[in-house]
Amino acid sequence: MARSYHLNFILNNPSSSGRRLNYAVVRRYFQAAGSNTAATASYMAHEQNLPENSIHYRLGKELSTIAEWLDAVPPEGRVLDLGCGAGSWTKIFANRYDSVVGFEQSASMVAAARTLMAPFPGVEIIEGDVRTDIPDGPFDLIFLGGLCMYLDDEDAVVMLRSLKGRLAPGASIVLRETTVPQGKLTPSGEYQAVYRNVSLYQDIFREAGFPPAQLRRNYAYTNMEVAVELVEARRKHLRFLPAQSNFLGALTWYLLRVLTPLSFWLLPRTLSRLQINWPHLQNHFFRLSPSE
Repeated sequence: MARSYHLNFILNNPSSSGRRLNYAVVRRYFQAAGSNTAATASYMAHEQNLPENSIHYRLGKELSTIAEWLDAVPPEGRVLDLGCGAGSWTKIFANRYDSVVGFEQSASMVAAARTLMAPFPGVEIIEGDVRTDIPDGPFDLIFLGGLCMYLDDEDAVVMLRSLKGRLAPGASIVLRETTVPQGKLTPSGEYQAVYRNVSLYQDIFREAGFPPAQLRRNYAYTNMEVAVELVEARRKHLRFLPAQSNFLGALTWYLLRVLTPLSFWLLPRTLSRLQINWPHLQNHFFRLSPSE
């Protein structure tokens, strides 16, 4: 499976930092997510058979992590959800703000988002390429839910420069990006992305004309990544068990939830303090405010 491949690639090929993304492969991966898996694919839960509850859990925890930033946007504000996927965050914005534009490249994701957002008259879902088709502003908030990780550095800088000109006075850009503790890794194969460390993201923001971003660690992502890597370990070491199993995926998730004080709080924080890189991927929220 794609996720298993890219994780193994990261562990075994630290020299991958010089590779460039093949955008056709990136697009094909997300386009392959049909209507039944678009939501879980947009939150990277489908490859490990994790239950839908894991997505709701992560989304709720992420929302609380940046609630203060979202509260700064007035209810009458206009929001751009860039790379909106199947519309999970678009729905959150639609419940908070008067006008929301969701923008997505994958046709299957667009279809899923339009279905989800049908009851919300203030929402428009647009299909297009962020490198050429970004809607005109001004916007009171621009949200990128894991988009720069699918762009090479140069394209990320160009996109952020164009977004800067689409911000209303006092508005900001919020990004949620998967990161690594050190350097940059670009896995190849069926799933392609760029995993940068926080410092490299700050370099990109500076090149795009922004002051240093505000930063918050996304532990909700870490929690889900713990489950993802345990599923991958089971597939590798317990091959007598079925690789694809909704039951085993759900069992892994709910056992971790029962053990939450240890599995989802103490363990990742302790390992981070000890500088032990597990789970192998992290995630951070960044807030870019041109006026600061």
